[in-house]
Amino acid sequence: MITKIIKKKLFCILFLSIFFIQNTNASNEIKILFKIENQIITNQDLIEESNYLISLNSQLKNVKKKELLKIAKESLIREKIKLIELKKNLKIKNFENDNLIEKIIEDFYTKLGLKDINEFEKYLLQFNISIISVIEKIKIEVIWNQLIAEKFNNQININEDELKKKISDQKLNIKNIVEYDLSEIVFQANDQNELDSILKEIQISIKTIGFNSTANKFSISSSSKFGGKIGKIKENQLSQIIKDELKYLTEGQITKPIKVSNGFLILSINEKKLIESEINEKELLKEMINFERNNQFERFSQIYYNKIKINTQIND
Repeated sequence: MITKIIKKKLFCILFLSIFFIQNTNASNEIKILFKIENQIITNQDLIEESNYLISLNSQLKNVKKKELLKIAKESLIREKIKLIELKKNLKIKNFENDNLIEKIIEDFYTKLGLKDINEFEKYLLQFNISIISVIEKIKIEVIWNQLIAEKFNNQININEDELKKKISDQKLNIKNIVEYDLSEIVFQANDQNELDSILKEIQISIKTIGFNSTANKFSISSSSKFGGKIGKIKENQLSQIIKDELKYLTEGQITKPIKVSNGFLILSINEKKLIESEINEKELLKEMINFERNNQFERFSQIYYNKIKINTQIND
């Protein structure tokens, strides 16, 4: 299905590109703003990235243009650094995994409240974004995850016995449990002074542009593109320290920074409700293992990204 979409849209993109070039004048001249190694970033790239981010988090519409362009710049830097590293390690052009990409696209449009890929495509056009460009962005993230898996899979350590004991001791498969709909901001700080400084910036930003737009700006998590939204999570999937932080908070409230393996975590409760959910212990264990694996995977991904970013030349 994805392959058919790409072929179908290539002609449209070519036509629009020719049209754009023919109608470009001095007022909207394409200019090179900066380079990341051999990757050129133009003013048009920043505009397109801004539109893309707004399409995934509508609250960014309320952010001042200068601030939005800064967020888009950081987003593009992350993407280009990953792309440069991938070209050193993997063959991107030959990558094919339509099923996985379709699943990720489905996750995208579901989060946006859309029913299918056709609705998603029409929705993107409102922001002058093609489905092809979204597929290419997804492809970079998918192959990046493959690279991280190759490098760190043998370092992911999950203690199943400990999780089983947690299920038994805390009776986590009981009927009435709390389900949260959460958004997150994950950030890093090297010492207390830096933590205080970043936290102050984040708090001011939350008051000014809201939690979700602040996540776009500050969060290093992959959820940042959706304004930090991580969706619904049952309390039995969370660590004790996070459960303790959320326990006495209500919808709309925000946790203090929580120390996690890859930095600091701030959570915002979008929704909190009691649900009836008697879960099979094997299914619950599987969910908890996946949750822990994803957390560790995210940490290794950020560690590797930070390492290659230090050695990447960025020329403004």
